[in-house]
Amino acid sequence: MATGTTSQQPPAQPHRPAAHSKLLRVIALVILTLIVILGLVVLITWLIIRPKQIEYSIENGSVSNFNLKNNHLNASFDIFIRAHNPNRRISIYYDVIDVSLSYDDQTLAFNTLEPFHQPRRNVTRLEAKLEARDAALAKSLSNDMRVEKKSGQLQLDLRIKARIRFKVGIMKFKHKHLSVICPAVVVHFSSSKIAQRTYCDVEY
Repeated sequence: MATGTTSQQPPAQPHRPAAHSKLLRVIALVILTLIVILGLVVLITWLIIRPKQIEYSIENGSVSNFNLKNNHLNASFDIFIRAHNPNRRISIYYDVIDVSLSYDDQTLAFNTLEPFHQPRRNVTRLEAKLEARDAALAKSLSNDMRVEKKSGQLQLDLRIKARIRFKVGIMKFKHKHLSVICPAVVVHFSSSKIAQRTYCDVEY
């Protein structure tokens, strides 16, 4: 009777993770650490700086040389703007400042203001002089404007678009776009009228 022999398989080797999986774990750990450190830096910076919203309002406005004929407007507008930077550690560079006036979404006048630097915790007053030169209006808007003129004042919307940079200590940050919308700004035909402040919405 023949006896058979059975071959024995060598014991299975314990599974070893590939080298690239170890490398991926190291990379993930490094990235996570960097994210945590960056988050802490941002949080600490915010706690130190405590940034506050810039505040804008219109202190007064007047209109002169008003002439509305054949649905075309010529007029001179003088608008006094109050810009308040309430921040203790942030100053602001205004590099480009565009101002426009509109009546019921119809643009009447446009001008550019001089660039300036606003220090920390500062109130800067700006005077914007805008000229409407043969601005074409829809007939319905012309009629509405004539009715308002009889009351001695007009309600206009003022918009400011600016390119600004924030400065903290010696660091200047990249440009941001500032948008200011001041609705229903009252401009008077008589300079003796009492000023009426209008508060603005600010986004950047």
